[in-house]
Amino acid sequence: MKTILLLVAAFAATAAAAQGDMKALASKIKPGLYEYKMEMDMGQMPGAPKGMGKQTMTIQHCLTAKDIEDGQLGRKDPNDKTDCKMSDMKVSGNTARYKFVCKGEMQMSSDNTITFVPDGYHMQSKMTMNTGGQTMNMNHNSQAKYLGACKK
Repeated sequence: MKTILLLVAAFAATAAAAQGDMKALASKIKPGLYEYKMEMDMGQMPGAPKGMGKQTMTIQHCLTAKDIEDGQLGRKDPNDKTDCKMSDMKVSGNTARYKFVCKGEMQMSSDNTITFVPDGYHMQSKMTMNTGGQTMNMNHNSQAKYLGACKK
């Protein structure tokens, strides 16, 4: 279970850090309440019970104008010391493709595609992670859908 939580945290850090470099796409999204549906397929992880390789979750998050201005479609933990870099950004219309590499305790590389749609965005990532000498592959798909104004 700890491994799954680490993988979810790694993805969250990846998405938030990558979004910081996507300020040019800020006009593609508006402030408000969003529902995020995420699917992660971690394949067969060594030592994990059967069926734990696929996980889904749905959350809601209020995205403010400042979040968008700062390039934060997801909030990054200010205490996060993850050393991640984005490269090979290619933007065509409403779609951006890029690579992402993190160094340190949780090493990771990913190929990502984010496509903005009228009511949110869709994101696909193929990741390879190495933690404690153990390599894991993961596919991640998420959808963010605009629900309306943020609730106070």
